Amino acid sequence: MSASTPEFEAEALDTLILAAFQRARREGATATAEHLLRALEALVDDAGSLARTSACLDDAYLSLARVAQGNTCARHRNSL
Repeated sequence: MSASTPEFEAEALDTLILAAFQRARREGATATAEHLLRALEALVDDAGSLARTSACLDDAYLSLARVAQGNTCARHRNSL
């Protein structure tokens, strides 16, 4: 493979994966988002749960929880 580009050298792997996860979710690529979430989980395991890496995984879980909560609230509003 070619050498890494300068724009990605400064970004931590966990941050890049989280950004890709969020983009995949926005674009409706649910299977891709799921794989990226698993990649974050694996990275936490590999890194020994470093605080920053763990925080990225927490952010991913929180974004999923917000969507789930929004869907629950919308269903509740529609049932009234």
